[in-house]
Amino acid sequence: MGIYDRDYYRDEDDIGVRRASRGMSVVFMLIMANVAVFLVDMFLTPTMHQVTHVLAMHSETIFHPVFWFELLTYGFAHDPSNFYHIFGNMLVLFFFGPPIERLYGKKEFFIFYLAAVLIGGLVWGIQTGVQSHSLVQAGEEPLHSEMLGASGAVTAIVILFACNFPKAQVLLFGLLPMPAWALGVMYVLMDTFGSFSGGSNIAHSVHIAGAAFAALYFFTGLRFSRFKLFKRRPHLKLHEPPQTETHSAYTWNTPKNPPVPDDQIEAEVDRILRKIRSAGEASLTQTERETLMYASREYQRRQKGGS
Repeated sequence: MGIYDRDYYRDEDDIGVRRASRGMSVVFMLIMANVAVFLVDMFLTPTMHQVTHVLAMHSETIFHPVFWFELLTYGFAHDPSNFYHIFGNMLVLFFFGPPIERLYGKKEFFIFYLAAVLIGGLVWGIQTGVQSHSLVQAGEEPLHSEMLGASGAVTAIVILFACNFPKAQVLLFGLLPMPAWALGVMYVLMDTFGSFSGGSNIAHSVHIAGAAFAALYFFTGLRFSRFKLFKRRPHLKLHEPPQTETHSAYTWNTPKNPPVPDDQIEAEVDRILRKIRSAGEASLTQTERETLMYASREYQRRQKGGS
């Protein structure tokens, strides 16, 4: 086993997976946010549903920057006259969201979800904006429609799940078992046919946008948390504690010869990694650092050599 196979030396993505299990789940928070909006609208504006109307996206939104907040808020509003609208979306998010959150980490999952909402809103806004402009040019009334719901982002979650776990068995309607890849294909086909058939109040274009975004995200290996904009900035400190020794006191040059006998390298690396975990990297001696670098180089060399 090489040094980079061990739990202490996983890359940032793997660390994010482990940390995703700590604290409150992002999936839970998203579900609570959607349910809270639904309940607030139901109890505070039960007749006119002003809360839903304000958060929903409208066909003319794309032409008015002051209302561009609707590109995100529509994803947290649902049809107040149809309980199954929010129930269906949140149920799918409840089942498919947690594995994706554990796989990518809390921050990455949250950004992905919001990006899916935003992209779906942009696609619908441009589509309805063009249609409305065409009607006005033809001397007719512009469109006056609303779009709301998390189904575009939820579709993106389902497709991303199918890409990552294609052979996982899922139950369609809780009864019919099928592999996840088949469910993903079914999602795309249903929305594709629905977009061409028309006569429905379902925003199929938003679903397709979510599916396309998820596929692009998966196959390109995109990670939002790698961008500088989303990286955590270090906190400023007013006083730096005095340091008895600097990092320059150590070197990470890989030695040509093993610092310890070859037959003891594996046991020594395990001991050093346990020391890092308990006392931190600063506690290592020069010889221990050289041992880690030598073991790492030898492992990489064996990997490249096909051993």
